[in-house]
Amino acid sequence: MEDGYFIVSAQAATLSDAQEKAMTQLREQIVSAVATRLHSATTITMHEVTDNGSIDFHKELDSRLSVQAADIPYLANISPSHAEAYYWAKIRRADKSTYYIYHIKYPLSNSKLRLLVEDYEKQQIVLNDSLQAFASTDMADYDNLDRMLLRHSRLKQFAASLREDDPRQDICSAIRRNYEQMLSRNLRIAVLDSDRQRTTVALFYGDTQLENTLKPKTKSNCLTAVETKITRNTAVFTYDFLTGCYDEDQNWLDVQYTVLGKKITTRCYIR
Repeated sequence: MEDGYFIVSAQAATLSDAQEKAMTQLREQIVSAVATRLHSATTITMHEVTDNGSIDFHKELDSRLSVQAADIPYLANISPSHAEAYYWAKIRRADKSTYYIYHIKYPLSNSKLRLLVEDYEKQQIVLNDSLQAFASTDMADYDNLDRMLLRHSRLKQFAASLREDDPRQDICSAIRRNYEQMLSRNLRIAVLDSDRQRTTVALFYGDTQLENTLKPKTKSNCLTAVETKITRNTAVFTYDFLTGCYDEDQNWLDVQYTVLGKKITTRCYIR
């Protein structure tokens, strides 16, 4: 080994496979080096809040950091073309079969490693701040369904940006479940007015009428030419009553919204 460099070697049946294995080992070594520095920096802070800095705790922390450090953007730019030197050889065995061995000498100074650690820590701060923003928002304060659904969508995108084994995934799942349960339990459709020309409905969250741009589906046993107009916080349906409806029958219009996969329906009787 040489200070300021990572030197790795790998062997495989073909030259390209040997090179790829060497590059994989190089990335793993860089991840390990970054994770070690993250571990050291974090241990100093975490030791103060643990009873005795137990071995099990630090093993778990080291494993978690090693995995998360693989998200460092720098790793995507590592390539054989950036190596300072490389060497390969084709080796013939006694049985006349062959294999290749590939060596890489890759420059990465301690100062660059420190920058990688700082970049990674900044990235984690941004992610944690974003998660905190989601966690601290009470959806019950909103009166706009579009904003509720937008935040839910952004939280889903945020979770997708994390590794599957990132512990923040559990927090994202809990917040999303909370959003979904709040909406599924509290959303309802209210009929504001209805006659033989039009029916107006609104979505309510508890007792709060919601602004939204969702277009509901409609179905009727007799109304024809049903048209829907969305206003700021209502849906207005106009239709032809006389062509297919009769006074002695029950004439109805079903209205259905779909929110986060849950169907919310109501039946409006037209008299």
